[in-house]
Amino acid sequence: MKYLPPFDLIRRSVEISTIRGELRVNVSYEDFVRLLKKMIVGTEVDEDWYLRAYEDIAKAVREGIIKSAQQHFVEDGYFEGRLPFPMKVDERWYMNQYPDVADSVRRGVLTTAQEHFDEDGYREGRLPFGM
Repeated sequence: MKYLPPFDLIRRSVEISTIRGELRVNVSYEDFVRLLKKMIVGTEVDEDWYLRAYEDIAKAVREGIIKSAQQHFVEDGYFEGRLPFPMKVDERWYMNQYPDVADSVRRGVLTTAQEHFDEDGYREGRLPFGM
């Protein structure tokens, strides 16, 4: 990440109210997407990897439909569940954290935890390693 918008900018972009003593944020879907784009625009996208991983995007870049992998990730890729760069999975941690994946690896349904993360885990919101 090369840039992260300041919290105050994000805070000014939403409606904040108090309901039963609790602060609540209200935002339209369009504004929500706009805020997310402000957050992810600073994500470093590995252009070469992204274009190798997503052949449809590489084709669109070659044809001039999309300017770059970075542009695609911010405009659409993030929202489609695409990774901006390869994320290395800590195999031991991942399988301890997600016993269903460990079971699938033991049964030969998956070859590695990395395979699960790349194919499904990221979109499911699973972490590749401990934070």
